[in-house]
Amino acid sequence: MKAYIIKRTGQMILIIFLISIFTFMLVSLIPGDPVYAMLGQEVSQEEYQRVFHELKLDQPIISRYFSWLSGAVQGDWGQSTQFHKSTLEIINERIPITLFFSISAFIISIPLGILFGVISAVYRGRPADTAVTLVANITACLPQFWIALLVMYVFAMKLGWLPSYGFTWFYKDPMTGIRQTVMPLFCLALGGIATVTRQTRSSMLEVIRQDYVRTAKSKGLSQRKVIYVHALKNALIPVITILGMRLGSMLAGSMFVESVFNIPGMGSLFVKAIQSRDIPVVQACVLVTALVSCIINLLTDILYAVVDPRVRFE
Repeated sequence: MKAYIIKRTGQMILIIFLISIFTFMLVSLIPGDPVYAMLGQEVSQEEYQRVFHELKLDQPIISRYFSWLSGAVQGDWGQSTQFHKSTLEIINERIPITLFFSISAFIISIPLGILFGVISAVYRGRPADTAVTLVANITACLPQFWIALLVMYVFAMKLGWLPSYGFTWFYKDPMTGIRQTVMPLFCLALGGIATVTRQTRSSMLEVIRQDYVRTAKSKGLSQRKVIYVHALKNALIPVITILGMRLGSMLAGSMFVESVFNIPGMGSLFVKAIQSRDIPVVQACVLVTALVSCIINLLTDILYAVVDPRVRFE
C-alpha cells in the first residue's frame, strides 16, 4: 500500500505540473491585450506600463511560466489585479466556503442516495422502484444552474421564504446562515443523490443475484441483514468510484451555484477572474481545483481496500 501511495502521489504531481503548463499557456495565448481587458481602454500609459511589467508580459512566455511556477512552489501566486491583494490570500478566504458547500452536499447525498438505491433495487418493478428511478433519472439530467434559478424563483422571489443571495457562517448568525444555505445546498446535493441512487440500484441488482446472497437467505437471516450486511458491502465498490468523481464535480459545479446565489466562494471568484482577465487568480483557481480533485481520486482508490479486503495494490 505504501508503494502504491508513493506512486500515485508522483503521478498526481506530474498531472498538476502538466495542468499548470496547459493553463498558463492557454491564458497567455488568449487573443487581446490582457492589460486593456483588466483596466479598460481609458487607462493611462503609466498605469498600463506598470501592470504590463507587473504581469511580466515583457518577458518570453517560457520565462514567465518558470518564474510563476517558482513563486507558486514557494507560496507566492502573484497579486490579483482585480482585488489588489495577494492571490493566495484571496484563495484562503474563498476556498473554505466552497469546501463547506461541496462536502456538506456530498455528506447529504451519500446516505440518501444509497438508501434510495437499495429501496429501488429491493422493490424492483414495484411502484417504489418506478417512482425512485423516474425522479432520479429526471434529476440527473437537469443542469445545476437551471435548478438554482428555479428554486430561487419559487422560494425567494415568489414565496419570499429564503434570501436569494449571500452567505453567512453559522457561528456569526445561525438563523441567517441556515436560511442562506438551504437553496445552494439543495441544488448541489440533488444531483449527487440522483447519481448515487442510480449507481447503487445497478450494483445492488447485480449483487442480490449472487449465490452467497441466496445462501444467506436460505440460512434464515433477516431481509435487513442480508441486504445491508452481505449485499450492500459488496455493491459499494462501483459506488465509491462514483462518489469520488461526484465530489470532484461538486467542486466544479459550485461555480454555477455560487454565481447564481452570489456566494463568495471559489466558483464565483473563478467566474469574476475570467471576466476581468485576472490571470494570477485564474491560474490559481485551476490549480487548486486540480489539486483537490487529484487528492480525492487518491483517497477513493485507498478506500477500495478498506471496503473490500480482496482489493490489493501491488
